[in-house]
Amino acid sequence: MRKLLLLLLLAGVALGIGYPWYAYNFSGSELGSWRVFDRPGPYKRVTVSLKASDGPVRIFVDMQPLRSFIPAEGRTALTSVVSRDGKDVLVKTLSYVNAQAANRGSPQGPRVYRDRMGDIDPVIPGDYTFAIGPGDADGLDVAQVDIVLRKGAVSIDKRVVPAGLTLIAVSILGLMRLGRRKANPNSTPPAPKWGR
Repeated sequence: MRKLLLLLLLAGVALGIGYPWYAYNFSGSELGSWRVFDRPGPYKRVTVSLKASDGPVRIFVDMQPLRSFIPAEGRTALTSVVSRDGKDVLVKTLSYVNAQAANRGSPQGPRVYRDRMGDIDPVIPGDYTFAIGPGDADGLDVAQVDIVLRKGAVSIDKRVVPAGLTLIAVSILGLMRLGRRKANPNSTPPAPKWGR
């Protein structure tokens, strides 16, 4: 029974945590990277031509702050808008709270934070304009900002993640019950044997 519960736990972790992490960060292939801000210049708009076969297109925004940056809920680091033919397709504020931070180039290189802006799905063929701007986070000095596009990104099946989390919960509860059954507090210890 313990082996079955451990297998259920591993399956739950793979479905509920591993699958969305892989799909969000590694699915598809990189379409390109564009610099939208380089200090001390202004934020620039970038226009990219997309085809229907590119979809879904996942958008990441990489930000390199000048000094140490502590992401916080309710504080917007950057604002982002994607538009096509003058109409907004995707609008999001980026806080980088759940962002992946990595050193660029070397372990001592500048710290770069990556946040996911969202997906363009479906992709209607045409020119898409990407506009990034500053947010309302006090004291945040930005050195560089890049947008990174990945084509053919996998869309997450919304039924799989809850199923994985349910498997995790069920297996943990089962393992806890097995542990209690082995160490039953109601069992009385054997009477001590006295020697001569």
